[in-house]
Amino acid sequence: MLPTLRQNMNIKTRILVFVILFEVLAYSTLQIFNTLIYKQALDEFKQGEIRAVFNTTISKINSLTQSMEQSVIDLAINGEALYQLRHTNHLSTDAISALAQSTLIKKFSSFRQAMGGGLWYQPYVIDNQTRYFGPYVFRDEQDNITFTWDLNTPEYDYLNQDWYRLAVDNDWGRKQPDFRATFWTEPYRDGAGSFSLMMTVDAVMVDSRQEPIGLATVDWSLAQITRFLDSIRVTENAIPFLFHRASGLILSYPADVSLVMESTTQLPWAAPLIQRPHQAGINQISALQHSDNLVFYQTTEQGFVFGSLVPQSDLRRAVDEVSRLTLLTGSAIGLGFILLMIFILRALFSPFDQVLSTIKRSISYGKNKQVMLNQVEYDKKNEFTPIITALNDVYHQVKTYVSEIEQTNAQLMASQQEVRQLNAMLEKKVALRTAELETKTKEVTDSLERLRRTQQQLVENEKHASLGRLVAGVAHQINTPLGICVTAASMLENIAKTVHDKAVTGKMSKNEFNQAHEKIMQSAELLSENLQRATNLITSFKQVAVDNDKQQNRWFNLCEYIDSILLSLRSRIEQTPHRIECQYEQEIRLFASPGALAQILSQLVENALTYAFDDTRPGTITIGVSQQHETLNIKVSDDGCGMPEAVRKQVFDPFFSTSKEQLGNGLGLHIVYNLVIQKLGGDIRCDSEPGSGTTFTISIPLSKESEPESQHQ
Repeated sequence: MLPTLRQNMNIKTRILVFVILFEVLAYSTLQIFNTLIYKQALDEFKQGEIRAVFNTTISKINSLTQSMEQSVIDLAINGEALYQLRHTNHLSTDAISALAQSTLIKKFSSFRQAMGGGLWYQPYVIDNQTRYFGPYVFRDEQDNITFTWDLNTPEYDYLNQDWYRLAVDNDWGRKQPDFRATFWTEPYRDGAGSFSLMMTVDAVMVDSRQEPIGLATVDWSLAQITRFLDSIRVTENAIPFLFHRASGLILSYPADVSLVMESTTQLPWAAPLIQRPHQAGINQISALQHSDNLVFYQTTEQGFVFGSLVPQSDLRRAVDEVSRLTLLTGSAIGLGFILLMIFILRALFSPFDQVLSTIKRSISYGKNKQVMLNQVEYDKKNEFTPIITALNDVYHQVKTYVSEIEQTNAQLMASQQEVRQLNAMLEKKVALRTAELETKTKEVTDSLERLRRTQQQLVENEKHASLGRLVAGVAHQINTPLGICVTAASMLENIAKTVHDKAVTGKMSKNEFNQAHEKIMQSAELLSENLQRATNLITSFKQVAVDNDKQQNRWFNLCEYIDSILLSLRSRIEQTPHRIECQYEQEIRLFASPGALAQILSQLVENALTYAFDDTRPGTITIGVSQQHETLNIKVSDDGCGMPEAVRKQVFDPFFSTSKEQLGNGLGLHIVYNLVIQKLGGDIRCDSEPGSGTTFTISIPLSKESEPESQHQ
């Protein structure tokens, strides 16, 4: 946008704009410089005012708190003197009570800053028959001192009041370095009827052995100090405040009196004042969110935070007034300078305007906005004459070039028409080829879909074939114990018939009866053992079959489950001269799909029995189980003929088989690979060399979840 604007401005306008910008920049720099000087001077002046106000206020607060502490310490010394009179001079309890009354009335009559106070002794210290001994005075509504024993009751129980427990819970101030241990309570409202804002200061009374005998208290009304602080204004619109650091309570905030005795968390900007460590002198916070105020505050020795919320507008007001006057004066001077420059530039650039007007008249527009260039007529002899002559020569050359360009454009349009025709023919050919390609693509997609369904069907067939082999093996295993059971049952039937016939005729001897009984027991034992054997086979087959069908994850004993799988494969193994060995380093509880594991091991054993050995010698298949850190390793190895590298690389590929005479479809190890990767979330590796056997290593990450006790049992 700036280059376009610069092109639309003439030289005269550019000079004028430059002068205006230069004047604005110089004036702005001067204004900023003056503002910074005024602001710094005003800040120093205001800082001095604020420091003077804060020093006076903090001195008054510290003076009052020190006066309170000194008063309560003096009262504690008086209380200790009464204790000494009671136990050294053996004064009566009534005499001590009278002395306490006169001491308190005299003390608080001359100390008008206090609302009241008292002497509170430990149980049975003054009198071994008196648990509560706490004389107390307070100012009534007419500002008269009133003495009372009303707080010496079990209902009030001053021994468990917060102000009394404050000293007890802090070990009576023994860790305080001061001469006399004192405690300040948190601010609270007077519950006696005045509801005045007040604090209580405690001083510990001790005996000659420095053991605590009670507390002296002075109640300080905060009304006078808060009224004094509310009247302080460091600037016209400043808002004073007073917080109690230890309790985090607001004691004075004229901007919203409803927040008095509320937590400082009600004021978002107040949190740093309470949380920051105590620092001597005046502190300042300027980064208040959503606020144009500065916070000045100072912490007293007793933990009161006095401060003022000062609007920055108050501090900027004087600077703004000076800046406004400077701005008006500078603006008037600048405007006069701009008018003077306009008049001077107009007189200087009059010859330029005449030449530009003559050049503009030499350029006209014909039909279709075609530019027409005419010779410039200029009769004067001055510095512009060579420029006009050169411009006329340029006009002549432009006319020549325009004529040549028009001829070239006509040729170009003819070429473009030819190119458009060729593009139309090309688009037709592309559309035809695209249609043919879509047809071929659909045919390939359909073929791939049929192949995928065929592959899925073969996988299911392989899965069912594996289950069929399992059924056949189990049926063969069950046949032997069931045959023995049938024989034993037939024998029992014959013995029972013989015993019955002889018993009816009365020809059975005792020896024959004992022999028959022994044969019956042997047959029953044989029948029981073989039925139990058949039951175990059926249970094992049932668990493996269910796991193969559902393939859901569950906790199981890995070694016992492998034995069950091998038990179901016993008939297949016994048909060969080969044998299987199991090597378990430890018992392992596994959370996985036992059906997937059964299918994997069955397929690996079947693959070894089919391809690993020849008929010349018996072989050995070894199943090893070990655990390394969080990984389970299962190795299925054989000492067969092994396989070459080219076969090993393709052993997990679908439809790959080394024996065309077998009825297998080449999906066995491919299914094993998918089950290990997808179902068990592990990895499988094949290591083999010709003549050195083959080893399949399955690595499965162990679950980090702990097994429920109920499942383990």
